[in-house]
Amino acid sequence: MDTKKDGYPDVTLAEQNHYGNAATRETIVTLRHPKNGWYMTRCKIVTLCLVLVIITSIVVLCVLYFAGFLSLCSNSNKTSNNDSNYVYINGYDNASMNQMVLTPLPEVVIGENKKTNTILGTASKRTSPWSGIRLPRSIIPSHYDLELRIDLTSFVFSGSVNISITVNESTRYVIFHRGRIHLMERSVRIIPRLELPHPIIKRQFIPPNTEFHVVELETELWKGSQYILQVGEYQGNIMADLRGLYRSSFKTSDGLKRYLASSQLQSTEARSVFPCFDEPDFKATFNVVLIHQPGYEALSNMPLHKSSVLNNGWLRKEFSQTPIMSTYILAFVVADFKSRSHTFKSGYTIKIWAQPDAYTQTLYALDFSIKAYDFFTEYFGIPDVIPKADHVAVPDFSAGAMENWGLVIYRETALLFDPEVSSSKNKYMVTLIMSHEIAHTWFGNMVTMKWWDDLWLNEGFASILMYFGMNAIYPEWNVFATQVVEDMFPVMDKDALSTSHPVSTEVKDPNDIPQFFDIISYNKGMAILRMMGSFIGLDNFRKGLQMYVKRYKFKNAARDQLWQTFTEAVNNTFVIKPIMDTWTRQMGYPVVNVLLTEGVFTLQQKRFLISDENTESDDNPLGYKWYIPFTYVTENNPTHKKTAWLNLGSNTIPKADGWLLGNYDYTGFYRVNYETEMWKKLAEQLVTKHTVFLETNRAGLIADAFALARANLLDYSIALNMTVYLKSEQSYIPWRAFLDSIKFLRGMIANTSAYGKLQKYLSDLVDPVFERVGASDTGNLPKRYLRQIIMTMACEVGVEKTVIYAKSMFNAWKKFSTKLPTDFAMIIYSVGVREGGVEEWDFVWTRSQNTNVASERAMMMEALAQTQKPWLLWRYINWVFDPEKINLQDVRLVFSYYVKNPLSRMVALEFLMSRWNDLNRRFANDMPEIITEVTPFVNSEYTLKQLEKLIAEQPPKSASKAAANTLALIRANIKWMKNNYAKTTEWLDNRVNLSRTDNQ
Repeated sequence: MDTKKDGYPDVTLAEQNHYGNAATRETIVTLRHPKNGWYMTRCKIVTLCLVLVIITSIVVLCVLYFAGFLSLCSNSNKTSNNDSNYVYINGYDNASMNQMVLTPLPEVVIGENKKTNTILGTASKRTSPWSGIRLPRSIIPSHYDLELRIDLTSFVFSGSVNISITVNESTRYVIFHRGRIHLMERSVRIIPRLELPHPIIKRQFIPPNTEFHVVELETELWKGSQYILQVGEYQGNIMADLRGLYRSSFKTSDGLKRYLASSQLQSTEARSVFPCFDEPDFKATFNVVLIHQPGYEALSNMPLHKSSVLNNGWLRKEFSQTPIMSTYILAFVVADFKSRSHTFKSGYTIKIWAQPDAYTQTLYALDFSIKAYDFFTEYFGIPDVIPKADHVAVPDFSAGAMENWGLVIYRETALLFDPEVSSSKNKYMVTLIMSHEIAHTWFGNMVTMKWWDDLWLNEGFASILMYFGMNAIYPEWNVFATQVVEDMFPVMDKDALSTSHPVSTEVKDPNDIPQFFDIISYNKGMAILRMMGSFIGLDNFRKGLQMYVKRYKFKNAARDQLWQTFTEAVNNTFVIKPIMDTWTRQMGYPVVNVLLTEGVFTLQQKRFLISDENTESDDNPLGYKWYIPFTYVTENNPTHKKTAWLNLGSNTIPKADGWLLGNYDYTGFYRVNYETEMWKKLAEQLVTKHTVFLETNRAGLIADAFALARANLLDYSIALNMTVYLKSEQSYIPWRAFLDSIKFLRGMIANTSAYGKLQKYLSDLVDPVFERVGASDTGNLPKRYLRQIIMTMACEVGVEKTVIYAKSMFNAWKKFSTKLPTDFAMIIYSVGVREGGVEEWDFVWTRSQNTNVASERAMMMEALAQTQKPWLLWRYINWVFDPEKINLQDVRLVFSYYVKNPLSRMVALEFLMSRWNDLNRRFANDMPEIITEVTPFVNSEYTLKQLEKLIAEQPPKSASKAAANTLALIRANIKWMKNNYAKTTEWLDNRVNLSRTDNQ
């Protein structure tokens, strides 16, 4: 049909449904009145009235018949008089479907998480298949034929899906998920596979406050019978909200703005792209077809099988069938990207994709991924069953990356690396994240947790396996030690709050699932598996994983099945389940107190909390007791590790001369406290010869001492005395532990007179170390890490020579475009902005917007928050509401940048409270991170009351756990100020002799 006169290209009949017809887009009715009036008889009047009644009746019937399109945003849904709790769907016949006009749907507020396809109402009192939060198991899907038409001009997608289903239990209801999509009742059909009667649909409805679509049938479907669930037409928006099928953009070197579509379906967004059974254990195979405009590449999980050009010039891409997998790892990308590839002898192909101007930054990712796939294939003894792996860097992505099987999607900083600009830290993070996502191929994709309460099985295992891959490829990076300070210590701080949660947590509301993608699921999951690997041995750990993956390949498994597999792997030397249940089914972790009693060391355990509030609860069946593998060494034999188990209680070990050090190599997820005399002996050993202790244990002594002092279980003078030796420490690991530990102290006293004394003490510590390590950005990664954090701290505490160096380098870069040392670029930008004014700030901002290296942009954006000009801080943080300036993916990062110095922290806190409602509405999905980042050092009763009031009156529904954690943390901070501020100041007074000049 020629529609060029209407401004549309030649399109097929199906495409007319999408674009509409010009004649149907607008109807103009004009009433013309006679000049001289009408003269009518009574008979004519009656006749005319009858005609009008008939016409009106016909019109009403037609309207009712053709009013079946159910919009997510419509208020015109008709409800049954007998059951007002449900939204009922009236439908179109096939003829009316062909005339339907599909127009772009209204945009929704970014970050909002509303179920707009339901109405509010009380839940049905009767028991029904849709009454729970999960789908019934009466219908089981096995295969999807999915077609999506993606329009990057109107930002609308339309689709159709045929789902092969088997009746597991006889039922009259077919229930599936549908999210932010529009579909029509008449497009839903149940088609028998064999010579069975065609089911007659009685009604369709959406139970309130759910994303269930219920199809009620006149008669039951028999157990064992097979059908096709067909949804022949539906439509959705391609929004800029980083979830479902969403859009993002980039600018080419010519300044042109190019759009792309990519997906993020974890955890419950597959239903927003196609009707489906959107739960992890409803695994199925998928055949995907993508239809898109020319000029783009189209990617999905499997290799391209067939491509054709439609009459209107659009492309139709058909992909090979996937293996059996969960809905949340299905993925799509339609983008104008370029790739770099490698094909193994087996035919397995890896491609790294990026926007054309960033293509040169894909080389490192390809090199590492080749080695990583080789390692994990050999480690598990099973090759990837998908014949290719695409890794794609997109300009906007909510997380670091997503492990979609065969199509891994990253934010650009997590995949791209430019050796001329990017730091060694960026290289490490690219390596870490890629290793994590590749490990998911086996643990998460091939074998998947049954439900989101065991999310940690996916993420905890990927988080420990990523280190195995990195260590195999880069043994000189010392990643197992780095793992302790960068992953374990931070989660121990979080898990010491009374508002934490177990790694295995019951999901009571699907809306809560995103909140469990947190540091507990990832880092604590990793840490307790690291501990288990230590006590069963890494060979047995690998054996157990191989058995587990082979046994449950293409299936779903629960934690008890995992523990049984590991028990078999160690030949029943350990019964793993009761041990690990104490670590997975209750929150928190223990502190082991080492006490000298009657010639023996007594080991006693107690739950560790940073606040001394009484939270021991009778409703915890495990009683906050753990099976603890307490490892230790003694002064007489500092390399011979021994183990004593604390089986839900205490234990004793023989007394040794000299010191005893617990938690050898810091493999256990617990802290250790000693009596004062023992702490003194350990501190003396650090000063005398610190290398007697492993670097992980030197770090652990510092981290434990400061955590115990924060919890009021140890005097701060002891904790601070553990740091005196650091002037001679040249390892990154203990320094990182110290700087993270002292960060809390600096935050607590930042607005007090003691702050200058602490800064002076830190200056005295780092100055001699800087003299030894220098400002070179060469050498192995641990040395480069050490130089980077020493330079950063030296500039932060005002070591004059480092500040002068950074300022001179900044000015040379600004005036002459001098290349900066990649490892010091971040601190050089920060010092330049901090010591400069609006000219320097604007210069860095402009450069951040013009670079095509995402890691460089990130460093500059962090530096911008270090200005000491309040009005610039206010201007910058207000830009989070301007997507042209700050991408949605970077909003929460901007808040994290503001926590770096006292002035920006105050601005961020005031901004959070003054714009709470706007932030909660616009960035609901980011609110957990925003709240957490802004409030770690709040320690006033006044601010606590303000936040309590805000959270009570305008609760952040997507951040309820973060809000509770924040309030608990602030209460602990207030107690800390009352209990520890004076003691800390006294120690600093005795240690630091400040001149009058230093105090100014």
